[in-house]
Amino acid sequence: MNGTGLTALRGARQCTLLALLLLKAGEPVTKEQFFEELWEEGIPSQPGNALQAQVARLRKVLRAELGDEFVCRRLITRPSSYVLDVDPLEVDVHLFGSLTKQARASMRNDPAGARELFDRALSLWHGAPLEGVTGGPICQSAAAQFEENRLSAVEARIQLDIAIDGYAQAVSELKMLAYLAPWRERLFELLMVCLYRLGRQAEAIQTYNQLRSRLVEEFGMEPSPSVKSCMMAILNQDPALGGAERLVVARTPLAGSAVAS
Repeated sequence: MNGTGLTALRGARQCTLLALLLLKAGEPVTKEQFFEELWEEGIPSQPGNALQAQVARLRKVLRAELGDEFVCRRLITRPSSYVLDVDPLEVDVHLFGSLTKQARASMRNDPAGARELFDRALSLWHGAPLEGVTGGPICQSAAAQFEENRLSAVEARIQLDIAIDGYAQAVSELKMLAYLAPWRERLFELLMVCLYRLGRQAEAIQTYNQLRSRLVEEFGMEPSPSVKSCMMAILNQDPALGGAERLVVARTPLAGSAVAS
């Protein structure tokens, strides 16, 4: 939760238990869902008792860290479920989603304000999503979605950086991100456009060739139509390619909108 570090929380099952309650903040989590997430390798012979023991351990930690009143009022036991009764916006992942939604809504009319919102959202990240959690399908799918949302927010914030500060400022960060997320084609597309607009057409083409070689060698697939269109626009020196304002207002992929203009 925002600003809360539960330093006494130990063990993968305890981390998974709390993570699941926070993912469903304010909503009931059924015992069956807990069984599947906590004991993916095999549900114990008396799962109800095992779950009660895990919840009791969590109550003890929360009581020590947040006080008895918090535990009594917020961690609610129901006949077939448990609820952690907190406002979703008290939970970083839900606050992140709210901030990025606001940022995307204001990108067109208030780029500077949108960038500030993205920066606030991204500052909530302190490592991999659900780090230390070894849950089942709910936690695993949530972790994958959170990482996708984070990278999407990074891409949007870089688009705003380009629109506000220009292309040169974005190149070094895009190169680093493309190295860390080598299958993220949107990052390569943004990098190609920045390099082209800075007069580094050969380097932009080399960036495309590196991406294409990796995709073909690893997956036997070509880059997306959007990246291919971007490459053709660069080769043709399309004057419509990559105006900074396009990076903010275009709803279609960057290169596609540029080529179509």
